Amino acid sequence: MRRPAGGLGLLGVLLLLAACGDSAAGADGADGTASGAGAALAGRTFLSTDDVGIPGGGPLNLQFTDDGRLLASAGCNSANGPVDLSGGRLVAADLALTEMGCEPEVMAADAWLTDLLGAEPAWELADDATLVLTAGELVVSLTDRDVLQPPVELTGRQWDVDGLTDGETASSVPVGVAAFLRIDGDALTGHTGCNELTGTVTIDGDTLTVRDLVTTDVACDGAAGYVEDVVLEALAGDVRFSITGNRLSLEAPSGFGLEAVSTR
Repeated sequence: MRRPAGGLGLLGVLLLLAACGDSAAGADGADGTASGAGAALAGRTFLSTDDVGIPGGGPLNLQFTDDGRLLASAGCNSANGPVDLSGGRLVAADLALTEMGCEPEVMAADAWLTDLLGAEPAWELADDATLVLTAGELVVSLTDRDVLQPPVELTGRQWDVDGLTDGETASSVPVGVAAFLRIDGDALTGHTGCNELTGTVTIDGDTLTVRDLVTTDVACDGAAGYVEDVVLEALAGDVRFSITGNRLSLEAPSGFGLEAVSTR
């Protein structure tokens, strides 16, 4: 059995954060979890489905985390920070913004997003699936992402790995390296990008635990070795998983993780 090597090098810095605005209340609960007004939105992501004038066409993406934060994007950079949903208004005055270059027609989406959130729009959740934001004459309707893109089943399909994270940085899988995972019942099979792997899986809610993990013993170095190291680290311990549409995200307690897509 091959064991994952430690000390992986960094591939590059992902986020450059620029603070904007004053502080705002975050999670409602004293333990850092959303409660009260924020509980209805916690752990959910909403996408706009109508043309509301976002430069570049959007969509507006609002993700409300379980610990009372908002992740927002309108097609270019992403904003994140604490959100206060009390009093029927969305107040997110202490957001950090990534600084990624976008096409000129899309760059203006950042200003559109900043103006919308800066207006502290009123919010309402209709029929438990539609989030409506109102800021003056602007009304934006968003739909729960799981309604628009129902998640596929974890088991009985092949997941082709296309993203890697070592806990600090993220990258795509290098060209020429192919890694995949498949779970059938409690049986795990796949390929690390260099070696075949097998094991057994226990699934409990949004957590999976891999046991008896064994790989073939082909020597790996370079890009294939890096991918194998990350894949094996990402399967160690009680691994949190989430599925959005046909995309799978895995995150191990160490911070290592994978992104994968299923096309069948």
